[in-house]
Amino acid sequence: MSDRTLVLIEDDAGDALLVSEMLFDVDPDLHVTQFATLQSAIDSWPIEAECVLLDLGLPDAFGLSALEKLQAHVPDAPVVVLTGRLDDASGPAALAAGAQDFLVKGQVDAPGLERALRYAVERGRATTYQRELIAAEVRAEENSRLQRGLLPSPLIQTDELRFAPFYRPGRERALLGGDFYDVVQTDTGVHLLIGDVSGHSLDEAALGVALRIAWRSLVLAGLSQPDVLLGVEKVLLAERGDDERYASVATVSLDPDFSTARVALCGHPAPLLIKADSVVELVAEPTPALAIAPGISPQLTTVHLAGDWGLLLFTDGLIEGSVSPGAVDRLGATALARHVEALIGRSIPRHSLASNLLAEAERRHGGPLPDDVAVLTVGTCGWWG
Repeated sequence: MSDRTLVLIEDDAGDALLVSEMLFDVDPDLHVTQFATLQSAIDSWPIEAECVLLDLGLPDAFGLSALEKLQAHVPDAPVVVLTGRLDDASGPAALAAGAQDFLVKGQVDAPGLERALRYAVERGRATTYQRELIAAEVRAEENSRLQRGLLPSPLIQTDELRFAPFYRPGRERALLGGDFYDVVQTDTGVHLLIGDVSGHSLDEAALGVALRIAWRSLVLAGLSQPDVLLGVEKVLLAERGDDERYASVATVSLDPDFSTARVALCGHPAPLLIKADSVVELVAEPTPALAIAPGISPQLTTVHLAGDWGLLLFTDGLIEGSVSPGAVDRLGATALARHVEALIGRSIPRHSLASNLLAEAERRHGGPLPDDVAVLTVGTCGWWG
């Protein structure tokens, strides 16, 4: 216990001197801070204290009430209680109430006292670590449930398409980032969304959820693709916390027979179209990101989808990592397309495309990517395999 502080709460000057001398004999570097009453100890508690030696017969607190009052003020401090007699039941009762150990006055020597205090400190640490671990597990479970609630449940009824969403926040221990995605089927076909709110804080995460819900609501209301995006932009302008906030968005609307797609890009990377072993970008007429130049109606580009096909919609977090550790050049969409081709050539399961692409991007980058990553993989059953 060298270089540590022990709090001794003992009103008997003789007993306090005896304890201090015994501890000095076994550990001269141990600093003992002594108080004659429990209240004086609480009022002047040394923050560096790692253990407490508590007499259960104090002028202002007696028996277990002394222990309970002390624990209410310093719940993490390991406590060793001092009792008067071996047959005194207060010692075992104190253990049951949370004390780490108990000692009988006059029946303990210096090594035994030092050993009891050292073990109390270690047991106290183990108890604290266990409590923190349980709390962390509870938080992780709650965060997982909350994230499942914030991420969408795609509204799709067709058996002719399959899809696999992927989401990974960029901030350490983040619950949700500013990226968002959704899938909605209506009488006019299947509608796909992926987007990215600028910034990485919880405010952007909340804003991303608001934009996704706005998009879903407007799609279900039957608005046209451009009008839906203009409506989402209005929500963004109303809900953003500052005038610098914007959002990039890509939407794809598939006709009911899934042979034609209408693509709209608002400052967002183009989705990848995967057919057989070829991968190409769905180049569309670009429109500024939402809220950059409000009111501009997005232009639609029609793409024909004959036979079996797959689509990969993604946010820029997947392609903005370095091509190698410390490099200035970014990965980019072209390199991503080549990686997709390589994975398809290796017959990687379609549902794991996103996780494999992220792993490759992080390998090239030399560690975790700093930005949020959202990926939506959609394809016909024949392409999906």
